[in-house]
Amino acid sequence: MGAFPPERNASWGLPPDADAAAAAAALPGYVLVILTVLMVTLVVVVVGGNALVILAFVVDKSLRNQSNYFFLNLAISDFLVGAFCIPIYIPYILTGRWMLGRGLCKLWLVMDYLLCTASVFNIVLISYDRFLSVTRAVRYRAQQGMTNQAVVKMVAVWVLAFLLYGPTSALLAGLACNRQARSFPCGIFDSEKKKIP
Repeated sequence: MGAFPPERNASWGLPPDADAAAAAAALPGYVLVILTVLMVTLVVVVVGGNALVILAFVVDKSLRNQSNYFFLNLAISDFLVGAFCIPIYIPYILTGRWMLGRGLCKLWLVMDYLLCTASVFNIVLISYDRFLSVTRAVRYRAQQGMTNQAVVKMVAVWVLAFLLYGPTSALLAGLACNRQARSFPCGIFDSEKKKIP
């Protein structure tokens, strides 16, 4: 982080109050093109890969056991990250300013936190499921056909993820701009307008 002078934003390399044109001009054109291609490639891979997992689950009935429901839930949350959160974030990351309005900013923050937290919770749920398959193998195998418990756990993941970040993101999404500004930073800020990670 020491590459930028102290008066510059170390995370972006941009002056704190730069407008969108200055933010875009801070990076050379070829770097913007490379970043755009890489980010669009990431979106295509994330959306395509998770769509294939969801499609496999829908088409192949033999995959519909309790442990695979958790992988389906993970694929759904990751698909939504790739289909909604990342594409909306691309112009913001390239310009350094949010130009899509306050409402979409709040929606994006809630969805980003919700979906990323749901992905993490799904990974924890899959790990717990794997733990049970090793420590209680006989009982675990007997319960593989019972999908009701899996669905309850899947719903719990989404509810807990929303309760953890949803209200906070929706209510505390501070926007460091006046109401007439066309572009502004989008994020959760403290009372001194410093962005909270």
